[in-house]
Amino acid sequence: MRQAVVETGVALAGAVLSVFGLIHALGFTRDSAYLPTVVMGLLTLLLVVWAVRSALTLRHEGGDSIRLAPGHVRRFFTLLATSIVMIVAAPRLGFATTFLLFVPLSGMLLGYRKGKWLVVTAIIFSLLIYLIFQVVLDRPLPPEMALRVFTGI
Repeated sequence: MRQAVVETGVALAGAVLSVFGLIHALGFTRDSAYLPTVVMGLLTLLLVVWAVRSALTLRHEGGDSIRLAPGHVRRFFTLLATSIVMIVAAPRLGFATTFLLFVPLSGMLLGYRKGKWLVVTAIIFSLLIYLIFQVVLDRPLPPEMALRVFTGI
């Protein structure tokens, strides 16, 4: 199978899904709609550009054949599984706790062996989430499970 065929299909499917997300975001209240609308609009635009470029490559060159290495397939499904677990766990654990746990865990499962940098990355992501929601958007995050357990809040 040609890579450009797969890329065109994935980009078009993603664009359709992101249009639904954009329509959903437009239904939020005015203050809440700004960031999701901008993000979904940009995502839709980038996916459409990707689809057009892939379609043009397919039309002109035919594109390269896909060569999947077994390790790539394993890493893809590992990333998919950890992402699903992270999405399901985040509302229960709290977003910062989830990132602190799953970024290093995902990295180790994907084969990264520099644990110190995985932990540093997780801490930076957690701080960015806090800064974006609490400081920039002035929106509270759900309480962290760890804080509820230790502080009783």
